[in-house]
Amino acid sequence: MSTAAVLARTGRAEWSRIWSVRSSWAFALVTAAAVLGIATIIGIDNAGDPTGVPDDATAWDGGRPTAMFALFGILAMSVVTSTADHATGGIVPTLQWTPRRRVLLAARAGVVVATTTLLGVLLVAAASVVVWAFLPGLGLPLGDGLETLGGLALVYATSALLAVGLGLLLRSTAGGLVSVIALVLVLPPLLGNLPYDWAVDLSAAMPGSAAVHLIFGGGPSEDMTTTSSRTTLVAWAAAALLGGGWRLLTADADR
Repeated sequence: MSTAAVLARTGRAEWSRIWSVRSSWAFALVTAAAVLGIATIIGIDNAGDPTGVPDDATAWDGGRPTAMFALFGILAMSVVTSTADHATGGIVPTLQWTPRRRVLLAARAGVVVATTTLLGVLLVAAASVVVWAFLPGLGLPLGDGLETLGGLALVYATSALLAVGLGLLLRSTAGGLVSVIALVLVLPPLLGNLPYDWAVDLSAAMPGSAAVHLIFGGGPSEDMTTTSSRTTLVAWAAAALLGGGWRLLTADADR
């Protein structure tokens, strides 16, 4: 069987594996509830007092704050789905069924990243529609929507890839969650608020700061740009996938 055929078969199996367990549906539903709930609050608050809305704002700007809540769910779902069979021992029959580990790595990373990225983009789009329903005067211009959702897709894809890589490297759901939450959500703001230049520089080099800069336009360092933030996210994602892929390809599955 050709590599392409095996990759397609493995990709279908990975998709089925994700959605055949309750945890994936729970992550998706909880994330959706949080994102759409925050969008509703934003819409209600601004509809009651529209004077605080900038004249050039669109509903996409109103949906943008919900992007961080979607990111939380994406990170958690990516780690859990990439480590689940290591936690249960199911990785052994998985590799017996797909002994080509490079194919398994490509299928797992690709399916998890594509699934979680699509979920995040759709939720932010839905959140923007919710805001627009409360504030129809803002409008939903297509060009702004494509720009906003395209930028978020890069953030979500690289963040999900980071989570998958860390999960495969550590082979632990708890360890993967702690690591990715620390890198994206905890250490960047902690270091960025310390009164030391080295701490601020270190914070700016972390994936969490890059994600915040791309979503909100701010960050711990004034030297951060869109290009540098994208480069930071891609570099972290690539490094994590290289580490996780190396362990999957070279180490025994049950160690």
